[in-house]
Amino acid sequence: MSALVEPRSGRVIGRYVLHDEIASGGMATVHLGRLLGSAGFARTVAVKCLQPGMTKDPEFVSMLLDEAHLASRVRHPNVVQTLDVVSIEGDIFLVMEYVHGESLARLLQSLASTGERMPLPVVVGVMAGMLFGLHAAHEATTEQGEPLGIVHRDVSPQNLLVAADGIARVLDFGVAKAASRLQSTGDGQLKGKLRYMAPEQLRSRPVDRRSDVFAAAAVLWECLTGRRLFDGPDPGAIVTKILMHDVPAPSKIGAGVPEALDAITLRGLAADPAERFLTAREMAVALERAVTPATAREVGEWVEQVAGDALKRRAALVSAIEGKVAGARAGAVARAEEATAPFELARDTPHLGSGDPGRPTDETVTAKMSDTVPVELEGTSRTSALALAAPEPYPRRRTRVAGIALLGSASIGAAIWGWLVLGSPERAAPTRQAIEPASETAVPIEPPSVGTTAPAMTVGPAAPASPASASAAPPPRPPAHAIRRDCDPPFVIKNGIKEFKRQCL
Repeated sequence: MSALVEPRSGRVIGRYVLHDEIASGGMATVHLGRLLGSAGFARTVAVKCLQPGMTKDPEFVSMLLDEAHLASRVRHPNVVQTLDVVSIEGDIFLVMEYVHGESLARLLQSLASTGERMPLPVVVGVMAGMLFGLHAAHEATTEQGEPLGIVHRDVSPQNLLVAADGIARVLDFGVAKAASRLQSTGDGQLKGKLRYMAPEQLRSRPVDRRSDVFAAAAVLWECLTGRRLFDGPDPGAIVTKILMHDVPAPSKIGAGVPEALDAITLRGLAADPAERFLTAREMAVALERAVTPATAREVGEWVEQVAGDALKRRAALVSAIEGKVAGARAGAVARAEEATAPFELARDTPHLGSGDPGRPTDETVTAKMSDTVPVELEGTSRTSALALAAPEPYPRRRTRVAGIALLGSASIGAAIWGWLVLGSPERAAPTRQAIEPASETAVPIEPPSVGTTAPAMTVGPAAPASPASASAAPPPRPPAHAIRRDCDPPFVIKNGIKEFKRQCL
């Protein structure tokens, strides 16, 4: 990015960031600004700031507030929209829509340097837009629908923006007067630009919309001739020319002006307000009937032709500002995404306590944060949030506890099995037999109680019964291992854990 288009970021006011100055006047400067909203919303705006020292003058502050109040009630394509008013640390900032274009004053100045004049269709197209915008301001009402009675009182080429889209827009209602004005203007004070003031305004008499018609006619005269109508070496000379009403027809100064435009211009410049057009709209319609106005496309092409270099520099500056803000926002988003992105932590260290290589080990942890919780948790660091979010691994302690629990269950199961097999009322076996492994060596089993006639049994190969004992008592019950030899022992050991056979329970 070259130094010519490097944006200069300035003061941050609320949700706006001030950048380069694009216009300056006696009371205020206008800066490029950037509105930064939520959810990634952003918009380039123009921010009007009072000159240093002006904020200490309550009258200028009240004028700026009046401008915001009045302009907010005017909604028309030919009027620059007021978006917001910001008051910070005693300063007042007026936020307006940014219009990519040039003031009519600068366009006329560029033409004067080359000796050219505005094409008549462009003059009519621009002036008609200005008059329609003024008419919208004159017709503005309060929230209750009552007429505001707005009079701009500062209509001039400086306060008319001709955009690259071919639309002319009126701005700067800072010295406007309205019936419902918040701050009244002091008696005997002249506000506005002398060269475009109506005679009644100079005489401090009541003004109405026809005063704006007079000023618009003075601007029209200047566009048709390429010269200022009321000019002089000092303010006194200018006031004298206005009051003496020395107004020649435009065609006498600029060749090629049709008589119809002469008549419209002189009627708008009539010294008596009653002889002027009653409304700005009436004058705009008369202009369009006299000369076919240029289309918005044609006006935009003319603006690009006259002020192309300035518009390109400003467009590059706006692009740099938007790119700078977008880059900062993208960086913040990238950092946020990096903090909350899924991550994987894995250490392929063999599990020292596991005999199954396919089983997850204590040292192998795979955590997907998108399936759990974001890393950045309120009141926690990234490390602590990771500990909260990652799934718990298989600890060795848990494995040992599980083995002990299985051994306990095996013991209880063995006792139950012994009771089911040997614990009938006819032959009761001690629980010791259920937990001791079977042996080929015969072990005598003590009778369950004293006084019983049941013969002793042995664990091992069955001994043949004598004929006497067979006739005296029923044949003895065969030992358990003879019935279910596959239940000797009744469990199997897998991975160091005893698991009892289902058929032996």
